[in-house]
Amino acid sequence: MFFKGLPNVKGLFLILSLFASAANAQDDPSDSYVQPKNEQQKNKQQKNRAEFASKLRYGGSFGAYFGRQTYIEVAPKVGYKFNQRLLVGLGFNYIYFSVNDYGQRYSTNIYGPNVFGQFALYSGLFAHAEFNAYNLSVYNNYPPYNASRIWIGSAPVGIGYYSGGQQGGVYLSLLYDLINNPHSPYYNPAMPLIIRVGFLF
Repeated sequence: MFFKGLPNVKGLFLILSLFASAANAQDDPSDSYVQPKNEQQKNKQQKNRAEFASKLRYGGSFGAYFGRQTYIEVAPKVGYKFNQRLLVGLGFNYIYFSVNDYGQRYSTNIYGPNVFGQFALYSGLFAHAEFNAYNLSVYNNYPPYNASRIWIGSAPVGIGYYSGGQQGGVYLSLLYDLINNPHSPYYNPAMPLIIRVGFLF
């Protein structure tokens, strides 16, 4: 008697059950329409990552000499090959220098990032340009003759020759520093040329 004035309760329960089933079907990750789309997106992301990694090139240059003066330079870099000719990347320079002079020992550390670009010209020849930021110590010429660290710039440009294949090789480059800052580790008032040997793979 109590339900006589209400709508059909069985019909109401049936409608609610249908809505609940539809909601569960949309949330189910194994739905035949949702799952293939997720797999396609996952495969596409993996393909893009693999393609990006295949265009990365690693390498750098290093140098050292020892004696009354000790010089050690390490310059790792990583580049991205946009196409068959253009390679652009980032690197980091570290230089340790020390000298023993008349019983006095002086040593310093020079470091900083760089950006570079290489453009293949013909049969192993390439054009090269880069910009280096160096953090180094500079001594005051006046009392109290203390040292302070400053940032300077260096902009070598020039040509080089690469010998190797797709898996890696070595290169030799001849560069001219356009800035030639007096505090640069490559400063040369007559001819600021830099000869560099490195590798890339």
